[in-house]
Amino acid sequence: MCGNGRSLLEPLWNMHWSSFEQVSGPSNVYAIDNFNITTTVKNTGDEVVRLLNHPRGPLSDLPTDSFTITNRHGLSPDFVGISAKYSPSAALASNDHHAFTVLAPGQSVEVHHDIWAAYDFSASGPGQYIVSMKDFNSLYYVADAKPRAVIGASGPPFHIINVGGDARPYKDRADAHDGGYCKDWQDRAIVTAISLAEKYVDHAVEVLEKSGPNSASYKRWFGPMLHSDRHASVVSHFATLARSDFSKYTYRCNARFCGNRPGVLGYITPNEFGTITLCDSVFNAEVGGYNSRASTIVHQALQIAKHGDTDGHTSGEVFAQHLARAYPYRATTNTENYEYFAVSAFGDGDGVGQSDASVMLTQVHFGKNILDL
Repeated sequence: MCGNGRSLLEPLWNMHWSSFEQVSGPSNVYAIDNFNITTTVKNTGDEVVRLLNHPRGPLSDLPTDSFTITNRHGLSPDFVGISAKYSPSAALASNDHHAFTVLAPGQSVEVHHDIWAAYDFSASGPGQYIVSMKDFNSLYYVADAKPRAVIGASGPPFHIINVGGDARPYKDRADAHDGGYCKDWQDRAIVTAISLAEKYVDHAVEVLEKSGPNSASYKRWFGPMLHSDRHASVVSHFATLARSDFSKYTYRCNARFCGNRPGVLGYITPNEFGTITLCDSVFNAEVGGYNSRASTIVHQALQIAKHGDTDGHTSGEVFAQHLARAYPYRATTNTENYEYFAVSAFGDGDGVGQSDASVMLTQVHFGKNILDL
């Protein structure tokens, strides 16, 4: 059984297009190894659309936490895939065809997702599951040579599947996540970035202690302090991170999930504490600033469970700013907002993206039920 949805996207930046999205798969699988889901995106409008292959969207086959999977008991499998740091602007700047999916009017694309590689069903067991794309998953597209986004906030398409047999995968999941070794020049680049990343975190703690939620940087990335527990959560995350020694982490480079993934700066496996994989895109970035080598290390460290296990509701500094303004409760759980706060509080991000933000935030209708699925 499939739940299909038709999405009418409001015109943004003179873009007039709509999409049809579907989540499909087999009705029954006997073993988790055969649990695969297919997402379909179709351009039902009358203009060519250029979509970014965001790692947590329907157009990427990376084993990210892209789906909500729940059985009739309300149990969900454990996420064991990868949590990626992605920069829409870096993907766009790469001008690499792997960064995009281009759909002509009437054209569609199917992407297959290996559920076994991202989720462990050992605890939730066999049975009937409802599978849907996560709320706030984005379709990022390009208009006027800039990345734009529309967000599906509710009612995503879903699929029902019966899982029988052994809920444990037979395939070796570890091989799928192995990273490669870093070259000497990459090691040196990482060492330089580590020093700055630790300064970002230490300074973020100082700003939070000195100004609390009243600093311009805090309001910019986390919104007004309407609830003290949100500010406490931000403080706790950075305080925990400040006690970590980034130089003792294990860093991997040239890993399989980095290949042909423009805009993916790095990733971690949530249950593999202290290991960060860095991709080619991050070595093409600056040492400091937004979406840099140093900020990527901060970002990845924040996604590790023992540091608070923040999530990825949206990517990119402009979209993160709007998240803080419109959805501050999500901003305090969004990894990008923490990363950008640390950079901004240190002073490395001042002025970056500001000239464009005031215009974009009034026109990108983030999360306003644009996707009526």
